[in-house]
Amino acid sequence: GATLTKGRDNVSNTAYLFDGVNDYIEFGEGVLSEDGEFSIMMWINTTSSAISHILQKRDSSINGVNGEYIVELTDNETIRFWTYELPSQGERYKWTVTSSSAVNDGNWTHLAIVQKDNGGQMYLDGSLEQTDNSSGKVNLGLTLKTYMGGDLRDYDSYYSGKVDDLRIYSRALSASEIQTLSTIID
Repeated sequence: GATLTKGRDNVSNTAYLFDGVNDYIEFGEGVLSEDGEFSIMMWINTTSSAISHILQKRDSSINGVNGEYIVELTDNETIRFWTYELPSQGERYKWTVTSSSAVNDGNWTHLAIVQKDNGGQMYLDGSLEQTDNSSGKVNLGLTLKTYMGGDLRDYDSYYSGKVDDLRIYSRALSASEIQTLSTIID
């Protein structure tokens, strides 16, 4: 599994290191559900250019594609957050945001995702990167498991890098809260 390593504060055993082969952490069911507001924040540090899932609410259950989200490192070294659900009119992505900046430079990057209004937003290092209000909020599945470090539905896309200070809120943080939290070293 993932191993403890030095975090962004340079203190031992305060972040997790994922090997890109088979490391992951399982959080279980019920981490965020329904279509309410939420915020996900974490610090990431990677030099990888491989597609990988840093965090996901998605598993191998029968409803493994309904009400899911994925924080993905793309092969362009950017971050993509996408949501998906199976509405009555057929399968579709809900809101999706992708960073314009590469994040695989081996430095710590603060990432924040917020669902509110009619979609969501992505922030990098405290600054708004992208907003998508085109398709509405995703209704997250209550029974889907949440994982960090890989795609535990398809058993691939394992993340190679570090994650520090993961925080998940059942409310939409404001831009000023995200900016402040991106500057605190604890």
